[in-house]
Amino acid sequence: MLFHTPGFLFIFLPLFLISFYSLPTGTPRRLVIFFFSYLFYSGSHPFFALLLLVSSVVDYEVALRIDRAGTKLGKKLLLTISILINLGMLGFYKYGAMVLELLTPGLTYLDIPAPDGNFFKSFALPAGISFYTFQSMSYSIDVYRGLLKPERNFIGFCNYVAYLPQLIAGPIERFGHLYHQLAESVNGKLTPQWQRGVNRLALGVVQKLLLADSCGRLVDILLVQQTPLPFIDAWAVAIGFGLQIFYDFSAYTHMAIGISLMLGVELRENFLSPYQARNVQDFWRRWHITLSTWFRDYVYLPLGGSRGSFFRTCSNLFITFLVSGLWHGAGWNFVLWGALHGGYIVAYHLLRKFRETALLPRPFSVLITFIAVHYAWILFRVPEMSKALSLWEGMSGMHGLYRYAVSLSDLMLLLIITALTQIVPNSKERAPGGSGTFESFCLLALALFALFISPEVSQFIYFQF
Repeated sequence: MLFHTPGFLFIFLPLFLISFYSLPTGTPRRLVIFFFSYLFYSGSHPFFALLLLVSSVVDYEVALRIDRAGTKLGKKLLLTISILINLGMLGFYKYGAMVLELLTPGLTYLDIPAPDGNFFKSFALPAGISFYTFQSMSYSIDVYRGLLKPERNFIGFCNYVAYLPQLIAGPIERFGHLYHQLAESVNGKLTPQWQRGVNRLALGVVQKLLLADSCGRLVDILLVQQTPLPFIDAWAVAIGFGLQIFYDFSAYTHMAIGISLMLGVELRENFLSPYQARNVQDFWRRWHITLSTWFRDYVYLPLGGSRGSFFRTCSNLFITFLVSGLWHGAGWNFVLWGALHGGYIVAYHLLRKFRETALLPRPFSVLITFIAVHYAWILFRVPEMSKALSLWEGMSGMHGLYRYAVSLSDLMLLLIITALTQIVPNSKERAPGGSGTFESFCLLALALFALFISPEVSQFIYFQF
């Protein structure tokens, strides 16, 4: 079930909210969140809900045992068990085929029978498994570090891991930020913020159906072309996909935040105008913020962060981006995407080391960052390296200027969306519906219009991660 469908918006969500507010505070409301979260997640495949529950049980029990363990070694062993189980499930479903491909030549050389290459392809990837795995693991790690005391309410902890609004694609919440808000919400201590919630939900529907999906259709038209794309067409693919993935993911975040506000719970912002960034480091402070901070706290800082030499700092940054690339998908295109961004960030730090002041005026630095980020997005949209190389050649002008594969009106629409993306403030700078009831009404009307004119319902891109 998808947030931007009539079935969810007009049936499932109202049933969830009515059930929550019609029952007494405390355990009954906690059970409502648990029931509807697991019902929502089991819609794609009931077995996936079992995996989600296993992840919750493991980290709930591990945290309790870490708290009771008498030795540092015992605590470390328990944390290792949590990490191995969580990453084991994630690795099996997401990276099994990639690992098998790497191992097969060695197994063949040693005359050891290797599993059939299609074995892992028969298993569907559970939606959002990377998100809830990281969220659950962060809790165990923080208990091990002594930053948290373990939670003893099992249903409450399950709700933290499987919280309906942000279960599938984040924001990736930390226990200390989300759990206590949920506890106050079920106990009736938080006031639902209906207007703010509806505004964010409506904005998400508009961004997904009118902006992201429109850009996606344009990219699909271009990529079915059998001949190499020229300059304008190739850049239309790169920018079109960059806008698609931004508005697609931002839309989900708006909807998640909006639904949560209806319970009085405030989720973290995940996107703050990333395409207005003036360098790659600034981009990653604005794009998928909760994932960036997760990698900072649980990968970059444990590697040593910036505490060592300049070379060590750059190495730690590069490794972190490699891991981030692999998190996004089991393919060498994602690893290369991570390496490319790792190279960008290292190059930025090299420039900063030799010159502290800004090298270019803001408009030029924003343009260069925009170009660099969209150059890398090609690897996200086109996994085949031969196709990616052809697009990069086209973006450099090696295949001509323009072939009219898409209409000038579609290209104009792309330019308008790009321009708006550069000037419209983000939700932290200006809240949706901030000017009052009329703006809220317009947002809601536009969302309803988008719902009923959309030719088809497409999944969120980040569901595959």
